[in-house]
Amino acid sequence: MVVSQGGASSSMLKQLRAAAGTRLVPGRVYNKGEPFARGTIREATRERILEGAMKAVSSHGLSNLEMTDVSVSAGVSRGTLYRYFSNRGELLHSLTIREAQNFWTRCVEALEDCERDEERLKLVMLHATRYVKEHAALQRLLETDPAFVLSSLRQSFTTVRDELGRLLAPALENSGPVKAAVVSVDQLVDWLTRILVTTYLFPPEDNTAMENAMESMHGLLQKSGANSE
Repeated sequence: MVVSQGGASSSMLKQLRAAAGTRLVPGRVYNKGEPFARGTIREATRERILEGAMKAVSSHGLSNLEMTDVSVSAGVSRGTLYRYFSNRGELLHSLTIREAQNFWTRCVEALEDCERDEERLKLVMLHATRYVKEHAALQRLLETDPAFVLSSLRQSFTTVRDELGRLLAPALENSGPVKAAVVSVDQLVDWLTRILVTTYLFPPEDNTAMENAMESMHGLLQKSGANSE
């Protein structure tokens, strides 16, 4: 279904915001049977540890990352760290989920005041490429753990593509090539996802070049449809 009017767009964004806030949240944020205040404290401590882990990854990469690095960066004792995360693998898994959740939530927030389909497409692509380029830990991993990055991209590509499709499908349904039956929405989503991955691995020199590339891509989508009519 094409969603382009203000009210419908608002409804879609509310649904996407709810999904972004729940689909990727780890099961053990805190015990829901506990009193609310205690759960809030546990969640605050957990978030502090994950933020410290992100800073530690940015500083050390993954290969050399130790739980001690995380406890120092988060400002918590090793005992506290291990009460929340029993090992390095569990911690990194939760950190990955947290960052994915943050990314999609911010994408949805970036779309809240955008009602035009063509602007929505451009805004999501710009936001995604900027987020990846400015994410210190992701950039650090490219330098310290390239094999891990490539393996992770292969494993998560389908999930990333599907989530991106949830954001972009309504806008792409109104794009020229889709309306002219030159290409399907799924094909365009796959193509755009691969562009984002390539942008992460081979980032442009500056944001201006990146924005110009996004503008050109958007123009190409519109012109392709017009030429086919």
